[in-house]
Amino acid sequence: MKFLSSLALLVLLPFPAAVTAASYTCVSFEYPPLITGGAEPTGFAVELVRQVFRQMGDDVAVNLYPWERAMAMVKAGQADCIFTIYRSPVREQFLDYSHEVLAQQVVYFFARKQDAPEFNGNMDLVKGVRIGVARQINYGPRFEGFRDRLVIDEASTIEQNFRKLAAGRVDLVPSNLHTAMATLALPGMRDAADTIVRLSPPIEAVPSYIGFSRQRHLSELRDRFDSELKKFFKSDAYRAMLEKYQW
Repeated sequence: MKFLSSLALLVLLPFPAAVTAASYTCVSFEYPPLITGGAEPTGFAVELVRQVFRQMGDDVAVNLYPWERAMAMVKAGQADCIFTIYRSPVREQFLDYSHEVLAQQVVYFFARKQDAPEFNGNMDLVKGVRIGVARQINYGPRFEGFRDRLVIDEASTIEQNFRKLAAGRVDLVPSNLHTAMATLALPGMRDAADTIVRLSPPIEAVPSYIGFSRQRHLSELRDRFDSELKKFFKSDAYRAMLEKYQW
């Protein structure tokens, strides 16, 4: 009888609710090899972000848009996070940045081989030169500090900028090294790539982050992401990822 009473009591007691994974949406734009488009986005940064969310026990969808739209979505709270993104005072008004760096990006100028302008690291040397940039892209504090003194020509993508460079419609294109090499290696870019050279020294090395929408109040998620990212940096899986993408 006591057994039956105990069994009945157990049936009546509430069981702990099953822990379900939270789901989040990150936005970005095609920026190989960090973010590569397709039916399912891939790339160094995409794999890294997915792995960290997996370690947190949460799900994340990564959707690609033109950069201007992706920025507007996270600013309005229509997306939870955006990557990879440089810091700026304007962006910090609507983004909670990770403290941990997702990837260091070394930014260079690229020019036509036949008439490359002189560049020794002094930004004053490129003041009168036509510079092709991708719309809404930040190229790091040093470049952005000179932007209003430069002759800027905007396009939607880095691929368009390299085509304009090869055609002589702009004189310089800034880009992080990995993305420039991946873009110039595309099958349709072979002829343009043969005419383009990287200028040294680099403009600067710029840390890039993941940013969480302040509209969504995700500072706690940002802190958990930082904690898990720091752990992942110490793992063999991260070292394998660096080797895979030659980062």
